[in-house]
Amino acid sequence: MTGRLHIVGALARGLALLGVLLSGCAGASPEPAHPERAEPVPGNDALRRQVIGETGRELYDALARAEPETLLLDDVALRKVLEPKQATRFDALRLGLRQRLDLRPEAFALFRQASFSGVCLQGARVAPAGGTLGLRHQGWVFDRALVVGEQPSGRRVAAWVEGTFVYTNAGFRAIDLERVEEPRWEHSDLELAPCDMEAGLHEPLPVVDVSR
Repeated sequence: MTGRLHIVGALARGLALLGVLLSGCAGASPEPAHPERAEPVPGNDALRRQVIGETGRELYDALARAEPETLLLDDVALRKVLEPKQATRFDALRLGLRQRLDLRPEAFALFRQASFSGVCLQGARVAPAGGTLGLRHQGWVFDRALVVGEQPSGRRVAAWVEGTFVYTNAGFRAIDLERVEEPRWEHSDLELAPCDMEAGLHEPLPVVDVSR
């Protein structure tokens, strides 16, 4: 009888341990997708706006940390998305990127005083496979993004990010960065810049009482 109880107890402990392991696996966050290839523009308008909005938020978060280089395709992804010759060319262009961008981290603290509200894309287009960019597959690309944040009072801050961005299976990533503008309150291009595609900028804004 005692031996049977030991066996039952051992089985119970084993099942409990298995349950813990399974629950741990179920609760684990999936690994983020790694860029493998360029992707075309989604055919659904709602999905396009979702992608643009997510891209704007990623840009905003990277600028708030003054770390736009985190948006770049890494070396492995660069060679999967681009043909070898163009991958080598863009890899060379990235040398000294941080010095070329000449960022002042303290200037980008303005973005931390607001929350992401929208993004305006310029130079949005479909780039063919094997074209001047050297994409292995046809891809959705853009050249500039005006990234916008807003305070509860309605005061807005914005800055341009310029480079070559391509839509991949892991979202938009930068092939190269050419210029990152320091953010400004009430940027003039919030009213003047035309957008090829945008998310969050032309939706009705709530009326906020700032008199209190």
